[in-house]
Amino acid sequence: MKYIVTKQSDGTEEIFLFPRKIDHDCMAEMLEHIRNQMHGDWKRVFREPVAAGFVEDGECFGKSETLNLKSRPEDSKLLERIS
Repeated sequence: MKYIVTKQSDGTEEIFLFPRKIDHDCMAEMLEHIRNQMHGDWKRVFREPVAAGFVEDGECFGKSETLNLKSRPEDSKLLERIS
């Protein structure tokens, strides 16, 4: 699996997992189009990619060549919270 960590304008970070056959840059572009629903009102949320890489056995590692972003130690902790 691959992953991207994004940061919202309020500082919230989210981790997104996706298959290896999808390039990091293509996934990052799609994340720009996701909207959140807040109290019945759809709002587009700006998500800035801040880290990217690969996931294996619950650990994040490596880097994204297409986004020029590396894995960070805290990425695996984000992954643990969604498991």
